Amino acid sequence: MLANYQSMSGNDAVNREIEVILPRDPQGRQTALELLRSAIIPWLVTINPDTDQPVPRAARQADLPEASRPLIDALVQKQLLVRKERDGQVVVEIALESLLQQWDELAGWLRAERHNLKAADDIERSATAWTAHHRDPAWLLTGTRLADAENIASTTEFTDRLASAHDYLAASRQAENERMDNDTGESHAAELRNRVRTLRAVLTGTAVIALVAVIVAVAGFVQAIHAKQLADTRNREAIAAQLSSQGQAILAGVRAGGEVRAIQQILAAPAIAPSTDIGALLTAVVERQSTIKIINTPAALFSVAFSPDGRRIVSGTADKTLRLWDAGTGAPSGAPLSGHTDAVASVAFSPDGRRIVSGSYDATVRLWDAGTGAPIGAPLTGHSGPVASVAFSPDGRRIVSAGGTIADGTVRLWDADTGQQVGALLTNGPWDSVAYSPDGRRIVSGSGSVGNIGPGVVQLWDANTGQPVGQPLDGGTGPVLSVAFSPDGRRIASGSADKTLRMWDAGTGALLGAPLTGHTDAVTSVAFSPDGRGAYSGSADGTVRRWDAGTGQPIGAPLTGHAGPVAAVAVSPDGGRIVSVSPDGRRTRSGSFGGTLQVWDAGTGPQIGAPLTGHTDAVTSVAWSSDGRRIVSGSDDKTLRLWDAGTGAPIGAALTGHSGPVTSVAFSPDGHRVVSGSRDNTLRVWDAGTGQQVGAPLTGHTLWVESVAFSPDGHRIVSGSADNTLRLWDAGTGQQVGAPWTGHTNSVAGVAFSPDGHRVVSGSYDKTVRLWDAGTGQQVGAPLTGHTDAVTSVAFSPDGRRIVSGSIDTTLRLWDAGTGAPIGAPLTGHTDSVTSVAFSSDGRRVVSGGSIADGTVRLWEVATGQQIGPALSDHAGTVFGVAFSPDGRRIVSGGLDRALRWWPGPAAWADLLCDKLVANMSRNQWADWVSADVDYIRLCPNLPIP
Repeated sequence: MLANYQSMSGNDAVNREIEVILPRDPQGRQTALELLRSAIIPWLVTINPDTDQPVPRAARQADLPEASRPLIDALVQKQLLVRKERDGQVVVEIALESLLQQWDELAGWLRAERHNLKAADDIERSATAWTAHHRDPAWLLTGTRLADAENIASTTEFTDRLASAHDYLAASRQAENERMDNDTGESHAAELRNRVRTLRAVLTGTAVIALVAVIVAVAGFVQAIHAKQLADTRNREAIAAQLSSQGQAILAGVRAGGEVRAIQQILAAPAIAPSTDIGALLTAVVERQSTIKIINTPAALFSVAFSPDGRRIVSGTADKTLRLWDAGTGAPSGAPLSGHTDAVASVAFSPDGRRIVSGSYDATVRLWDAGTGAPIGAPLTGHSGPVASVAFSPDGRRIVSAGGTIADGTVRLWDADTGQQVGALLTNGPWDSVAYSPDGRRIVSGSGSVGNIGPGVVQLWDANTGQPVGQPLDGGTGPVLSVAFSPDGRRIASGSADKTLRMWDAGTGALLGAPLTGHTDAVTSVAFSPDGRGAYSGSADGTVRRWDAGTGQPIGAPLTGHAGPVAAVAVSPDGGRIVSVSPDGRRTRSGSFGGTLQVWDAGTGPQIGAPLTGHTDAVTSVAWSSDGRRIVSGSDDKTLRLWDAGTGAPIGAALTGHSGPVTSVAFSPDGHRVVSGSRDNTLRVWDAGTGQQVGAPLTGHTLWVESVAFSPDGHRIVSGSADNTLRLWDAGTGQQVGAPWTGHTNSVAGVAFSPDGHRVVSGSYDKTVRLWDAGTGQQVGAPLTGHTDAVTSVAFSPDGRRIVSGSIDTTLRLWDAGTGAPIGAPLTGHTDSVTSVAFSSDGRRVVSGGSIADGTVRLWEVATGQQIGPALSDHAGTVFGVAFSPDGRRIVSGGLDRALRWWPGPAAWADLLCDKLVANMSRNQWADWVSADVDYIRLCPNLPIP
């Protein structure tokens, strides 16, 4: 392999081996090089879009130029190229990435063709996405991007490679021509001619004709600008659609690029084209709800630890340094700690947080001042090979270190103050991990085979004497890569290369239950929660998992996001966060391999859809106060409850008085009162400050009240009932205003005032929506028909121009509030009855809740009628009520599961994703990840631009 050439003398050896296969005469040599270039440049190399660095690319042997095959065979024999079978095809690829720098000729070709290689990859990806999206025109190239792509596809080097994109480029050109024809063609010319004829008919004289000519010229100029603007808009829309798709593909793990790039691309899409579907934002928020921070680092990471106060994180890296991070913001804390001469394999804070210890592949242990970053004393020497693991004793007076090679194979103890080695060596390694017991009396180590036990071994030692405690414990069918004591010292967790965790009784050495399975690759790191009830593991499968330390059962889904193996995990002292690191293999601009540090929410419950509990039966209705600071809910338990919208805490006691289930609730516009409707046939008004009922119940309905609403001025209340009527009430006196409003032939399930208070809309089980004059109670126009089953909920848009309705027929419908005409097709997606609908405060979105077989909260784009992102589905059963907060940043829902649940609203999605990052894209990243043709946008206002 290429490593042999590297050991022989690097570039010289590689170039000598290649010269052997080339003809000696200059002309023959040049011809051979041209043949190799024709195979390698378009087929066997590409440019990594993340790093702008060349990387190998696998190609089918059949695609390589026939004339180059003998030279390709010779390079395969030299082991500079490899040939293998993949998916029934013979493929060829460069053996190792470093050949791209070591072969002088190839490095020169790459410099010359870098732009075209990147462009060819972009064209292929775009063509693939176009096909995957059923040839959606939004994915077609336009403008200068199309022209550039056509130029590259027409070159001799790339014609064959881009043959698969022929249909895509042809469709792009056809669409572009049609757009240009439409924008600047006969329709504009005809319009201009008509204008000229009209002007000439009215105006006469040479000066007037000259004026007409000027007008024509100006009009033509304006139209040209319009055409350019339209082309630019469509180009931006196509780029945005591609960014959204690419970002989602990265998060789904089907495309390389890393979490930071994915989130940045998803954020960029609606920023550069506001018409972009924002569903990708919601998808990312939901799928990465456990992620608190993602930090890309310039070097691969191997180890990590929290400070005792939880305010800092230290990591050990492949670039021979330690780095400190602010655990809250993710910002670097000071300069890297330099001194080691090889990668840092393990790090730990002292119990008082004032010192850090590190172990390195340079065979040393080092101590550092955690405040200043300065080294403390000389390196601790004695190991003869890499130091795989280090830990402080609980009193901070000693350090334990493990030698990770057979040649060393020792566990060593050090005086943390003097740096001197203490006591005898603990041998029989190699040891991959060590840890102190909480009382400091024992040490546990994990290793490969010892004697006839293994290949995985867990060994306990007396920390004072250095003697083994008991026999080695069989740690599994692979080396034990990580060990940890529980906080009470009664249990030990071990992680093994055999993909399992094991729990041990620290007193008897007995295995506690069966191995914990779920990881699909080696378990590289284990840790306990501070209360000992939870355990956490990191694996080479790229995931972090949470476990019940008592039962061994997994808790929740794996935490995903690392693009490479998880090298280490640590838990914050308060148990609220997990940190993990990965040498994710991401190539940086400097050419080195980067790493990723991620901070996660350790909570096992949902961060999105978190419940507000207190009701003892189904929550049937929810509403926000106009200032967004409170929520009111009504329940089948016959009560109302008020909630602090900031904390989710209940405000005061439940509001009692109804003798039947509460079906509907609403705040008055000033937030001082609440109205409720009930199956006891009454409405009641409540003081929102004291929770006391205001006046007597409002009576008159002969069957239960289905829905209630305040007028915009707060002076009136409207109610809909199962008695088929609407009634209007004086909110101050509680007296009914006028006669019941009749017309519906079945229960009135939903009512709402128009924003100007002049009209009321109602929805009924008679399948109709009706409009009423709020002053006279007379029906306005004909019923709005279209639903095929009962209408359960209605709402006006904030501007009063539209109405939305939800129905048992599983659809929502939008209506023109002026004409009563339906707007577009029904909104489909729910799989059971739609129970509740509401507009956002800007009128651009609608939220809906679904019945028991559906049980979801869904968001809709009013302009298109399309569902936004995934359905939100943490409720267990029917969602009875939904409402947007006034600022659009949150949604609350109430359901059959007796809970209210929080959801982020569209206005918050971008901020929630920005909160996971530590910086905006650099301008170079913008050009690489977004487009060099689109002006830079600062996507996260509160984050720096590197």
